[in-house]
Amino acid sequence: MTDTPALDSPFGSPAQAIDPFQAAKASALKAAEELRQAAAQKAAELRDAAGVRVQQVRDSAGSAAADLKEKAGEFRDYADETWQEARARVSDLRVEAEKFAREKPLQALATAFGVGFVVGLLLRR
Repeated sequence: MTDTPALDSPFGSPAQAIDPFQAAKASALKAAEELRQAAAQKAAELRDAAGVRVQQVRDSAGSAAADLKEKAGEFRDYADETWQEARARVSDLRVEAEKFAREKPLQALATAFGVGFVVGLLLRR
């Protein structure tokens, strides 16, 4: 037997001896670089997907805001219309009350007293 290692030995001949730790280190560095590249690629994909999703949410929010604004406008128009009708009714009632008070002052006074008395009783409770 010779002291020379076999040619198919992982360390090769003494002239070609490779430090196994250096080989492991190089392999680990290569694997780390591949992982870094894969992580960078995944991060870019996630960033792109997030950007698409943000745009979808933005569009959806804009659409919802436009719908709400339209509905608020419709509600405002309805409220204005109702307010105008109420003002017209109150004005008509005021004119009727004045007319009634001029035509029948004693009845108007008795009615006002009766209404005031009932309201006073209700508020006392």
